[in-house]
Amino acid sequence: MLSIQRVDELIKPVLKENNIAKYHIDILKQGQMILQISLEKSDGTMDLDTCEKISNQISKVLDQYDDDNTQYMLDVCSFGIEKQLYSVEEVKQHINDYVHVELYNPQNGMDSFEGYLTEFANNQIKIDYLLKGVKKHATIDYANIKLIRLAVKF
Repeated sequence: MLSIQRVDELIKPVLKENNIAKYHIDILKQGQMILQISLEKSDGTMDLDTCEKISNQISKVLDQYDDDNTQYMLDVCSFGIEKQLYSVEEVKQHINDYVHVELYNPQNGMDSFEGYLTEFANNQIKIDYLLKGVKKHATIDYANIKLIRLAVKF
């Protein structure tokens, strides 16, 4: 199977041609190997017809260059409603949004938080969350964040 870097190089023209503003490539192993390419248009949306069209185009490109016969499934999809935030810039765009945060090192006895992202300053995020019905605040070093994604509040 091609490396993520090589896949990135090969698919960039397809993504540019289809006006894709943001994408992320992952290799997942869930029983079988999955090459997952998450896409987003410049307006923050993605639709099934566009995913299918781009999937067919990417498949043709990768078939031309991948000759080691490694079996994998190609999954071209949207980031979804609970999309992961991969950079400081993305995190800053979601101030006042509801997020899920997982930590490398527990803080206040917790290894994850769900709440409203209220601030990003000095390489720290501030989050307001509820603990047993009581509103709490946490300040978390960005370097301690293993994963941050948007979350759906029920």
